[in-house]
Amino acid sequence: MKRTREGGHLVIHQKGISTPSDAEPAPPAMSISIASLSTADREIVHRALRAAVEGSFFPEWEFQTLFGLERSEVRAIYEAWPSPACNSDQLLAAMVGSLNNLLGYPHQQEDALRQYFPEGCSVLSATLVRLAALNS
Repeated sequence: MKRTREGGHLVIHQKGISTPSDAEPAPPAMSISIASLSTADREIVHRALRAAVEGSFFPEWEFQTLFGLERSEVRAIYEAWPSPACNSDQLLAAMVGSLNNLLGYPHQQEDALRQYFPEGCSVLSATLVRLAALNS
């Protein structure tokens, strides 16, 4: 096992040092546009972004770990919706992170979540499934 630094990151290799020429290709980037979502799904995602940044579902110390973005970055996407000025990776992280973490993170705040989604969590699940299908 060898350790190297590539692009400022520590990389551990089982069979030697890889270089850009012999490294495995990166998986295709996930990309989606807001325009490809239905009007209803755009509204659900917008409400999920709002719940994620304004609600008390996620502690500040853990937010970046859960979302891959700072709360301020997700807030900027929410506030600029439906035309946020961010790259597609940030947009996807914010959208999927909001839906997925509101559903799966053990925030134990189901009553507070109903304030954002009075129709129930099934709309979050359904939107997340459609979002994933658009991205496949």
